[in-house]
Amino acid sequence: MINLIQYVVAREELRLGGFPVILVTGGTGFIGRHLVWELIRQGYQVRVLVRDLLKGKYGFPDEVEPVKGDITDRSSIAKACEGVDTVIHLVAVIRETENITFEKLNVEGTLNLVIAAEETGVKRFIHLSVLGANDKPAYRYIYSKWLGEKSVCESNLDWTVLRPSIVYGEGFCFFDRMLQALKLFPPPFFPIPGNGKSLFQPVAVEDVVSCILIAVKSPEMYGKVYEVGGPEHLNYIQMVNELFNVLNVKRLKIRIPISLMNTAVPFLNKIFKDPPVTPVELKQLEVDNITEKDAVQQYFGFEPRPLNRGLQYLLPRGKKK
Repeated sequence: MINLIQYVVAREELRLGGFPVILVTGGTGFIGRHLVWELIRQGYQVRVLVRDLLKGKYGFPDEVEPVKGDITDRSSIAKACEGVDTVIHLVAVIRETENITFEKLNVEGTLNLVIAAEETGVKRFIHLSVLGANDKPAYRYIYSKWLGEKSVCESNLDWTVLRPSIVYGEGFCFFDRMLQALKLFPPPFFPIPGNGKSLFQPVAVEDVVSCILIAVKSPEMYGKVYEVGGPEHLNYIQMVNELFNVLNVKRLKIRIPISLMNTAVPFLNKIFKDPPVTPVELKQLEVDNITEKDAVQQYFGFEPRPLNRGLQYLLPRGKKK
């Protein structure tokens, strides 16, 4: 992601006080951990918003400054924003619980952070949304992300919104849900929801991190929304095939009608604490999750990795192709 000369320059700028403080929300999450490590490698001063200081420090380099706070608590995040130049907002809930809803975290939490950033003099605001975010309440998750975007875009901050398609890589991600279904469903079968033709544009977490870092450094990206995806449009069946090819797994795919899944999925959600799919996620299969195939190359200047190469992280060392 960064060559040696850039690294040395970044470290020297930090020593001279040239690099501002960056606050990352969601730094302990899937994308956040990858981002924080890369920010440190590039010489940035990084502050991470955490709810538990002891747990928040675990797994991060010593240079990271954890600060206690919660984006549902505006006073705590105002303190976290003090002295910060740039906020990178990653916090979002993909699945609701009794206490944490899309409205509370994705909508109200984002608004709280925007207000805190404005009041404390934050200059730059990078917001990670989701590809397909829209104003249709029927799609509850992506609708909540659209509402969160509105708070950012209507602010007085120098904002940039990134909308990635499904993100994968080391950590728990979309393909871990497929692996979960692989374990739960009896061989030699594997379930395919509906016709399996919903389109996606999977993008590696490392490539998403690169896009975020480019946005941080690029004033020309102020006030714009960028869609981010890998170099391929793949339907659900094709993604399953790519996963099985990498893992050398063979299963007979059976298509389960959406009408049947609409009946079964709520039942599974009552049985399993962490089911392979939720009713909200099932509903979102109605909407393709794609943008231009060359979106990353066009706007960020590099070519993201294809899925078959990106999934090599699933293989043990020595077996990667």
